[in-house]
Amino acid sequence: MKFTSYASRIHGETAYIFGGKALDFDLGGGLEETMQTFINTGVCRIVLTMRGMKFLHSTLFAGLLAIQKQLEELGGDLILAEVPWFVQMMLEEMGLLHRFAIVPNELTVTRAENIKIDLNNVILPG
Repeated sequence: MKFTSYASRIHGETAYIFGGKALDFDLGGGLEETMQTFINTGVCRIVLTMRGMKFLHSTLFAGLLAIQKQLEELGGDLILAEVPWFVQMMLEEMGLLHRFAIVPNELTVTRAENIKIDLNNVILPG
């Protein structure tokens, strides 16, 4: 199934995408296409909220890595918000936790942008 209707908003050069449970069903690359559309319009930072998802399938994982790499090459970044514990554990076990900025929620990003905090140095407790 391809899910293509993600709730989103843009603030400056940052796109906020609210993935939630739709991430579990998007096996056709809809999220990656949505992110690519934002990148094509000049967005250099994407914040993906993951609250509510139940598992991380390989299609989603591959898409996140590809988009993160592309954003990094453009001087931007992919930020994951409200990341379920199992996603963090998976990324850690695979040695890829360092590839993503992970924040508690999307408001953290908005506040950081307003006071110019470097999100690459954000480390969650635990």
